[in-house]
Amino acid sequence: MSTIRNANKKIEFEGVRYIQGVVQNCNSIFHPIALENDQGNDCYIEFVVNGKATNFGVFVQIKSGNSYKDSKGYKIPADKKHLEYWSNSMYPVVGIVYDPAFKKAYWVSINDYLKANPQVLSANYHNIRLFSNQEFSEETFQLFVEYFIQYIESYKSFENFGRSLDLFSNIDHPHICYEGLKSLYSNHRDKEAAWFYIISNFGKIKEEGIRRNIVGLLSNYIGNPNIFWHNKNIEYLPSPHIQNQIGKLLTQFWGPSEIMLILAYLREGIYVGSFSYSAFLVINRIENLHLLLKQLAFKTDFNQNDRNHLFWLYMHVAKHYSVEETLHAAEEYLKSYPFGYTDEALVGTKESIENGELWPIGHF
Repeated sequence: MSTIRNANKKIEFEGVRYIQGVVQNCNSIFHPIALENDQGNDCYIEFVVNGKATNFGVFVQIKSGNSYKDSKGYKIPADKKHLEYWSNSMYPVVGIVYDPAFKKAYWVSINDYLKANPQVLSANYHNIRLFSNQEFSEETFQLFVEYFIQYIESYKSFENFGRSLDLFSNIDHPHICYEGLKSLYSNHRDKEAAWFYIISNFGKIKEEGIRRNIVGLLSNYIGNPNIFWHNKNIEYLPSPHIQNQIGKLLTQFWGPSEIMLILAYLREGIYVGSFSYSAFLVINRIENLHLLLKQLAFKTDFNQNDRNHLFWLYMHVAKHYSVEETLHAAEEYLKSYPFGYTDEALVGTKESIENGELWPIGHF
């Protein structure tokens, strides 16, 4: 029996690939948003102007297929919940409809549409209309950027910053908290204060999806040894000053409880290019991470698998400080917790260190 792939999904992916291609071919930055974290947005487009990243962009809702076209033209159907969601956004929101028959796409500023048509907010359902003179293509992308760049000052204002922090502080209301996070990142990630609030509040946030998003956002500002910077992508390199500040804030505010939250992303293994590897790079910016990992592995009440995983992670970090200390700790660990001998990854890592094989984590 063969597996039937949903035809609508194929068209959706085609639309996303088209939008991504336009953005990247025009030298701006396309950030996809994971489906489990999608709250009315499918991607974030960061604008690059004159070869420099602007730290400003738009969140995008992408629709693909013939169902978004009728006798009046292209449309984005929206219920009352989404209309209210978009009307209260703290950042620019764009709707894009991709027409697979003509391989073309068109866009609308949802913020401006709702401001011009406030009466639709009282409706239970409404079709947001797009216009054929607002095509989304490589030829028109510069006009698209210029349209939104004119709003950059208002979105980056201190008033917006204050409102963003207020939303982000609503940890008991995930949708509101997530809105604050997106605005902080979209409009204010060049401010040290934004990262102070994001990092210091990480452990207090109850919604796992928001924590995962924070880890992903932080990973964009952590040096990745597997990215080669050259004249075609150097404009994407985050400010060294902000990178250093993030490292200091992680050291100051992230301790055992935050590491345990991150451990959930590392249980399936760590390999280059995965989210688990990005999560590891984030916590690896914590000074003396190896000492925290050792403390957790020896003193905290864990099940066997988590304890072994913590110590395995400790060895990978600690071996770059002192091979002798790492192997001494391994002997002590296995004496205290003999079940460690049943963990092939742990024992294998110990043997590799004994043989002088100090491979970076994620490379085997």
